[in-house]
Amino acid sequence: MADLETVKREFEAVLHHVTDDVRSHFLSWIKDKINSGEWGDVTREKSNEDVMLETIQSDLRAELPVNAVSSTESFHFPKTGPNADCDPSTTVHVDAFLYDEDAVDELCEEGKMSRNYCTGCGSRDVQPLTFITHSASASQVKYIFNYALPDLSGKTVLDVGSRTGAVLYGAYLYSKAKHIVGVELDSTFTSLQTAAVSKYKMGDRIQVMHDDIQNKGTLIASSDVVILNNVFEFFVPKDLQEKLWSYLFTTLRNNTILVTVPSLEESLQQLQTGINLKQCVEFIDLTSALQKGRHQLLDSPGADDADLTSIHLYRVLG
Repeated sequence: MADLETVKREFEAVLHHVTDDVRSHFLSWIKDKINSGEWGDVTREKSNEDVMLETIQSDLRAELPVNAVSSTESFHFPKTGPNADCDPSTTVHVDAFLYDEDAVDELCEEGKMSRNYCTGCGSRDVQPLTFITHSASASQVKYIFNYALPDLSGKTVLDVGSRTGAVLYGAYLYSKAKHIVGVELDSTFTSLQTAAVSKYKMGDRIQVMHDDIQNKGTLIASSDVVILNNVFEFFVPKDLQEKLWSYLFTTLRNNTILVTVPSLEESLQQLQTGINLKQCVEFIDLTSALQKGRHQLLDSPGADDADLTSIHLYRVLG
C-alpha cells in the first residue's frame, strides 16, 4: 500500500496533466464524495476548542430569537456612507456567530427566514433583503486568534461592545491571553455572556462588564489588544460616534493592536473626528496570515473569504 507522500505525488501528477476545466470538475467531484460520506469520515477532525465553541453557540441560539436582537437594544441606521442603503424595513439582523451561511440557508428552507422581499404585494417583483451582523463569525474568531494576532501570553484583550461574547470565547479558547474583557452596554447580552462564562468555567480569564466604554479609560489604556467589530455605526447617532472615536484615540496607549471590522478608514470616512490615521496608527499586513487562514478555515481554495478579508489590524503609534 502506498504511503501518504506517494499518494500526494501521484495526485499532483494527475492534476498537472489535465486542463483547468477538467481539474475544476475533478476537485468538485472529490468534494462531493467527501460531503456525501461515501468515502467514510474524512473531514477535518474538530479540536476540543471547536467543539466547545459550537456548544456555546447552540446554547445562545436557544436563548435568543433568530435575528439575535434583544428587547433592550435600539438601532440607529446610518444616513451616509457604505451602509446608508440599509433600510430598516428591508434589513435583516443575523448574528454571524450563531448562524453561518449554511445555517441561514436552513432557516430559509424551514420558512423561518427569507432572503427576499416583495416590492408589490401579490406580485413576482422581489428584491434581495440586506443582511447585517454585529458579531464576529466563528471563522473570524478563529482567524483572529489563531493567525492574525501574535502570541498573547500575559496580554489583555478588550472587546468593545461584546454582544453575544463571540470574541471573548474565542480569545479564551484559541489564545493564551491572561485577561479578556468584554464591555457591553446592553443588559440582555451582558447576562447571556455572564451565564456562558460561568457555565463553561471561563471566569479565570474572562470578565464581562455592563457599562459604557466611555467609563473605561483605565481599561482601554491598559489593554494590549482592542477589538472593534462593527462597533458604533448602527447603535449611536453620528455625533456620538465622533465623540466615541475621538475618546478612544486619545485614550489608547502606544503599541496597542487594534482589530477592526470594517477598516478604520471606512469607519471614519463619514465622520468629523479630526483623527489623522497616518499619524495615529500603522497598518499591519495580514497577507501571510490570510493565506494560512484560507487554507485551514475555508472549505475549498475558491471559497468566499470575505469574512477573513474584512478584518484589519493596526498598531497604535505614540
